[in-house]
Amino acid sequence: LPISVEAATIETGSMALVLAYPGNLEPTDSVDLIPGASGRIASILVKAGDEVKAGDPLATIEDNTYRAQLKQAQAALTSAKINLAKMELGSRPEEITAAQTGVDLARAQLNDIATISDDERTRAAADLARAQAALKTAQSDYDKIAWAGDVGSTPQGQALQNATITYQNALANYNLSVNPTDSTIAPLRNALAQAELKLALTKEPYRQIDFEAARAAIAQAEAALEMTNIQLGEVVIKAPFDGVIAKLNISQGSRVSPQTVVAQFLSKSMQVSLNVPESMINQVKTGQSAALQLTAYHGQNFPGEVTSIAPTVAKDTRTFEVKVTPSQGNESLRSGMYANVSILVQEKKNTLVAPQSAVTTKNDQPIVYIVKSDNTVEQRQVTIGLTDNERVEILTGVKAGEQVVTAGQANLVDGAKVRLNNAPRQAE
Repeated sequence: LPISVEAATIETGSMALVLAYPGNLEPTDSVDLIPGASGRIASILVKAGDEVKAGDPLATIEDNTYRAQLKQAQAALTSAKINLAKMELGSRPEEITAAQTGVDLARAQLNDIATISDDERTRAAADLARAQAALKTAQSDYDKIAWAGDVGSTPQGQALQNATITYQNALANYNLSVNPTDSTIAPLRNALAQAELKLALTKEPYRQIDFEAARAAIAQAEAALEMTNIQLGEVVIKAPFDGVIAKLNISQGSRVSPQTVVAQFLSKSMQVSLNVPESMINQVKTGQSAALQLTAYHGQNFPGEVTSIAPTVAKDTRTFEVKVTPSQGNESLRSGMYANVSILVQEKKNTLVAPQSAVTTKNDQPIVYIVKSDNTVEQRQVTIGLTDNERVEILTGVKAGEQVVTAGQANLVDGAKVRLNNAPRQAE
């Protein structure tokens, strides 16, 4: 007797491999806002829950101190520039003239001592000769009464003493005129050297390294001014990107610093973090399409795509963190919502598909039974590909349009006679 079976027709269609995982919506970016300046809060421009754009001001800090520092930095820069300009101008002409006069005077004083004219030498020799003659005369007069004893207090003795002193002074003046001593010339030479150094420094008061130092001082003052301007700009606390104020931690007049968290800021864009098992991670790639089903929006799919895959596996769960970002509907999504995410990891078009119930196994090999035109069945070994909840892709062993048994295979053998209990349905 024919065996009762049900059958379906092998069709050409599309197959997709979809992985599904649960997750929770979370902001793409979440930051704790910290100000770049210190001081008291002057004004608060938002409240928790407000949506803002990137760059929108959220609060301001009192800026009196920073404005004073700005003026100080501007003054320091001006002073540094004036100093360089003054150096480039050099000395005044009258300062150079005065220094030159000092050199001329010192040189003249040295020349007066070091260079003796013939008239001065003749005059000194004459003075020495007169003093020597006067000394001889005084000595002669003294010798005439020397026999009397105790003649030191006599006029002759006093005259001899005076003549001796006069002669010694004349001799010293003569020697100085003819050959001045180093002790006399050295101070004058030193005075001339000092005057010449002063003249050189007056003509060229600065070296190249002095100008480089002055320019470095300007650069330093410019950097300090730039830093002060940056700090002044930081008194306005701004939104780092489009987002929502999740929490505000400041009040009017409270003090803040670069260590103070003034607000928690969340991006409006959302993402879902999924834990994909190690065994399936090779199927997942960035850029793959995904769909989000949310409990809050029953029956509605939100399209998205895989945007990142963790480079390492979590050791405790042996899973990889995969992030899926919605591409539409962000305005409806809220942080913390539960989501079921389906990832389309592979898709084939124009492939042969059949109901999953058509494939059974024999000797651990997948087989199907094809219903032939004479109502007998032919057992065929097949190769299967992608599967979904209802269908299976058959890569080899069948042709489009053939009828395959979907129910009643338990009693079949190759060549068995069958009777169809249904009109062959499509594999859809």
